[in-house]
Amino acid sequence: MDIVQLLLSGRRGRRVLWEFALDSEARALSEVDDHPLRSAMYYASYQVEVVRGDSVIMFGPGADEGRTITVSVEELAKLISATKLLSVTEQLLQKALESSVGHARYWQEPDGEDTLLASPVLTDALRRVAEHIATSVLAQWWFAPVDLRTQIHVEFDQSDPAGSMTSTGPSVFDKLLRWKENLILTEARARAEKPTPVTAMIGGEWWSMPSSQLVSSTGVFANQQPIGLSCVEDAFNWEQAVTRRASVPPSVKILEISTADDWVQLCRDYGIEVTAHKRHEWYRSTGRDGAWVMPDWLAVSKDYDGVHLSIAGYLALAGEYLGVEKDFATVIAGWDPGKTYWFTDDLRFYEDPVSWRCLDANNEDRRWVRSTEK
Repeated sequence: MDIVQLLLSGRRGRRVLWEFALDSEARALSEVDDHPLRSAMYYASYQVEVVRGDSVIMFGPGADEGRTITVSVEELAKLISATKLLSVTEQLLQKALESSVGHARYWQEPDGEDTLLASPVLTDALRRVAEHIATSVLAQWWFAPVDLRTQIHVEFDQSDPAGSMTSTGPSVFDKLLRWKENLILTEARARAEKPTPVTAMIGGEWWSMPSSQLVSSTGVFANQQPIGLSCVEDAFNWEQAVTRRASVPPSVKILEISTADDWVQLCRDYGIEVTAHKRHEWYRSTGRDGAWVMPDWLAVSKDYDGVHLSIAGYLALAGEYLGVEKDFATVIAGWDPGKTYWFTDDLRFYEDPVSWRCLDANNEDRRWVRSTEK
């Protein structure tokens, strides 16, 4: 799959294209100018969510008039096509990726923007942005397998760098065994307690990545910021973090997830049914009602030391339902781009932790800097 296909095929990839176009408009205009592209999407997505019955409210000066404004997808397509695109830079791609990840939500319907961006009417306009990005080599590394030399572990709200990542505690096997036991109990309980219509507003576990109790790591952006600092699905407004470089044995066996076939085959080889406790959330997110499976990570750990979701795989696949067999499908959810989950106790961490703090943690302009920086 080339970059153009990649970015058009999944909701997270399409969101990258949208964010790049939006940033192009924002940098071409002053804050006091009208931003037609942003405004059009604001009104169009509001109408989508209102019609769908979402709990959205427009308030403030001009709200009464704003609630009546309609923007068609054809108008939106023309505005995207007319936007002068900035030259591709690593900073712009990083920002677009971070924003796309921040808007992921697989426990409910896609937001209005993601819903609109999936319209075939917008495909040609978005393809223009994808082809623009493809003219640069700066996104090629999204396809790369895990780089064992640059793996970084992130711990949020860890104020004492010396007080974390100790070697004591349960083994990976014990953590995965408890994860498997909990999954079986959760599925059995849901099967007994939730014989309800798929449209019922019932919450539950919507993620399919390995246990959050496992050690995980990501690589770094070109500016050496760990990807795992700013690309986190369903993130909290963390204000500080500590990162450590991992020492990974060169002999580890990594399972790479870069294509739909990779994930589907994983579910065929190691799948476990999770229909009862994920049915409602995954129906709201994908619109599919049926049987669901995900990988049995305890079983996977017997054959692999780690599993890595490439950035390319994330952008094309995250949140999409993928057919496994005739009656079963699966979803990659809750898994951040470029992240590796480790099934080995042999990882070690260098004793040189780096402390980070988040500037403007509660708004869209948030960014991470080393604690020594201003």
